[in-house]
Parts: sequence; structure tokens; C-alpha cells
Amino acid sequence: MRRTMLLFGILVIGLCALSVTQRAQAFPQRARDTKAACATCHMNVAGGPDLTEVGKKYKADSTTAVPTTVKGADYVGNNKCKMCHSKQFKAWQATKHASAWVGLQKADDHAAHEMAEKLNIKLEGKPETVDACVTCHVTGFHLTGGYPGADSLKTAALVNVTCESCHGPGSMHIAAKAE
Repeated sequence: MRRTMLLFGILVIGLCALSVTQRAQAFPQRARDTKAACATCHMNVAGGPDLTEVGKKYKADSTTAVPTTVKGADYVGNNKCKMCHSKQFKAWQATKHASAWVGLQKADDHAAHEMAEKLNIKLEGKPETVDACVTCHVTGFHLTGGYPGADSLKTAALVNVTCESCHGPGSMHIAAKAE
């Protein structure tokens, strides 16, 4: 009985470790490399096998340039998104994405170094000062109109992993006529 419980415990721990490892590997490395929103390549912004035409082209040839900006599109911040998408906004608020920046700022040194090691990032200084860390905890890092913003209000609207981190800049969506 003890042996069965021990084997079961090892199996559970192994599955948990595998899950954490897969999440670290599934983290959007290509999105970081290409600086493109997830929705550029994926039909579902959470990922998955269904790809857009751009995603199919990139999958076939990873040397293909992926568009990182849409001409005329600008980041607007999640407060604009919540005006029409309140249910999604409320659900987002309950996720770790909604507090990604605070999580980065409050990360203890051990956890930060552990994550940096998993992601092959050289961590010199506080995580919130390292570009390789910041890029995953804000929206549109160093992209046109993205974080950091032109002013403090714009910057505040782009901290955390917001809607536009995956869906891309929202100004054209807001300006589009509702059908």
C-alpha cells in the first residue's frame, strides 16, 4: 500500500513538474523574438494549432518576416477595451496577467533567477529593469505606441499583460464601425 502511494506521489509530482516545464517552453518565445502579437499568427490568441495565413507562412518558413505593427494602429490601453468588453475585462482582472507588473516588481530574488534560468535570460539587477523580463510583463514593449508610453498616463495604461498583448493594438478596432 505504501509503495503504491509512493509511486502515485512520484507520478503526481512528475506530472506537475512536466506541466510547469511545458508552460515555460510554451511561453511565446516566437512572439518575443518577432515582437508580434499572438493574434498575428494564431486564430485563438491563447495559442493552439489553428493559424492565420501569416502564422502558416511563418510555420513553413521561420525566416519569414512577421509584421509587428499594423499601419495606423496604436495601443489604447485596457480601459478602452473594458468599455465594450466588460465581461472579458472582469475575467482578465482575476488572472495573473492583470498583476504581471507588480508580480515582476515584487518577485523574490530566488524566484526571479529561477525563471530567468528557465527562459535563458541573463538577470543583472532587479527584474523590472531588465528588458528581457519587462517585455513579458507589459504591453507592446518598445513597439510603436507601446510601453513605455509617451507620457505617464499612457505608460500606466500599458503595464501588465493586457488585451493588446495578445490581440495587438486596439485603435483600429475601436474606430471600426459596429455592424
